[in-house]
Amino acid sequence: MSGQEKKQEFAQVVDDQYERIFRAALSVTGDRHIAEEIVQETFLSAFRRFDGFSGRSSVFTWLYRIMLNNYCRYCRKKSLLRRLGFVRTDANPSHARNVVSRGLSPAAELANLEETELLRKAVNNLPPRLRVVVAMHYFDGLRLSDIARILNCRLGTVKSRLFTARKRLCQTLQSKVEHRYADAVPKS
Repeated sequence: MSGQEKKQEFAQVVDDQYERIFRAALSVTGDRHIAEEIVQETFLSAFRRFDGFSGRSSVFTWLYRIMLNNYCRYCRKKSLLRRLGFVRTDANPSHARNVVSRGLSPAAELANLEETELLRKAVNNLPPRLRVVVAMHYFDGLRLSDIARILNCRLGTVKSRLFTARKRLCQTLQSKVEHRYADAVPKS
């Protein structure tokens, strides 16, 4: 394949897959700016290795795996910088919010937004190996077998991680809700 043909074919891959990979990165990272950075690195890495893509998996699966690898590298780098004191641990980056009005009352929309924010924070507080599985399954709609293929692990491992993540989310959300209701109940 000539250099020009490779560029044209890869441009078509980018056109076909960019939005889906970006949404996947956004669901994994929880931050629009980080997702943009990760996706840019993903397509750069994919272009460099495009000649080696064998087609044993779908293009999306291949790109998703590259995106996850880039995200893992990003997390390791951020962790190292935090340990060295270059990143504040209390920093709260702005997170992407997709608020769609559903014709609800302002109070109902506010409650829905608060619940969404609570869930987003709970998911973001999961360890990366659990957060990734939750994002892939619930946010990206991938089947467990596809997740196992992308993560290059056994189906049982994916199921175990998903079970553990749901259990932790349930515990976290239950304690937050109980705390919220305890504060809302007037003391007599």
